[in-house]
Amino acid sequence: MLVMCGTLGALLAVSPGAPDAASTTQVVPFRTELRPRVDPVFGDAASLRASVDRFFALQSEMERVRDEFSTAVHETLAALAATAPPSAKPAARPEAKSESKSCPATTTAPYGRALAAGAKYLLLGQQLQGRFRDIRRADDLGDAAALTPDYRAKIKKVRELFGNLLADYREMRVAFYDQLGAELRHASCKTAAMAKASASGADASVNGGDVPNPTEASAWSLAVDEVPAADEPRAVMPTPAGKRPALGSASEPGAATSPGPLAAPSIWIDVDNTLCAQPTRVSVDGQPLGEVGARKRTAVRTHAGPREICALPASDARACGAPGTVRKAYLHEGWSLTVHCEP
Repeated sequence: MLVMCGTLGALLAVSPGAPDAASTTQVVPFRTELRPRVDPVFGDAASLRASVDRFFALQSEMERVRDEFSTAVHETLAALAATAPPSAKPAARPEAKSESKSCPATTTAPYGRALAAGAKYLLLGQQLQGRFRDIRRADDLGDAAALTPDYRAKIKKVRELFGNLLADYREMRVAFYDQLGAELRHASCKTAAMAKASASGADASVNGGDVPNPTEASAWSLAVDEVPAADEPRAVMPTPAGKRPALGSASEPGAATSPGPLAAPSIWIDVDNTLCAQPTRVSVDGQPLGEVGARKRTAVRTHAGPREICALPASDARACGAPGTVRKAYLHEGWSLTVHCEP
């Protein structure tokens, strides 16, 4: 027989058929009252302010690391160019064809710095993406209305800064993963061995997280929602008098645009030729865009995405596409190119 005693809050268990019920009774105390608790699904205004502050701290750190990353990548490219054989040399002997190229030893140190800076840059980008998602969700739900005006202005700035991050991600991916990787492979450098040697001396974590590997394509992807802009007709720089505009350009009546890269959003980029005393020929993906006048700076209409850029002085007899004339870059709105001419 079970008897519930509400006043004492105890459970009485009596064994049936026992000669003495009082001697076999067991008392097990229990409590039914609980302390009320509220588990918030979303953070409050204080946590949203902390997310905004953390976002701007990460963004400042990423700008610093990006400069280190870009510098190390260009130092590695410069080391490869310094050890590359000249383009104009006598024909090699038949037996020289079998000689294998060796990776320049001077590329190991700058490549290690580029790899370490790139790993930290990617990790900071992943952390920044997480903060951006929290801030965007809170803003979409209207939680930003509880903040002070200065923080509401910061939240509006967050979306713009994250858009700049996406452009930097793609630009650095093209510079490191596409261009530098291709140059190292062409110079017979074993990128896997160099990456393994560099990783052994690098930090295993930053802020407690596993560092991504910049040599893997999947490490450069960010899962964000992007809405591409509508396509616009291509426009080119003014061509000098007496010269025919590039085929397929918007300045030529009835010109037809070609598919492929032209399906990307149209953007404006700047070509700065103020350091050169002669005009500079510019082409993108093998399509000439005209000339930038001497001591001039011109805005060019082209299309976003990974592109091959060529900028040669008018006195240079080489054609775009020759060895050493083309560089890969990710073009985005506001991207700029500064031309440096030899004195």
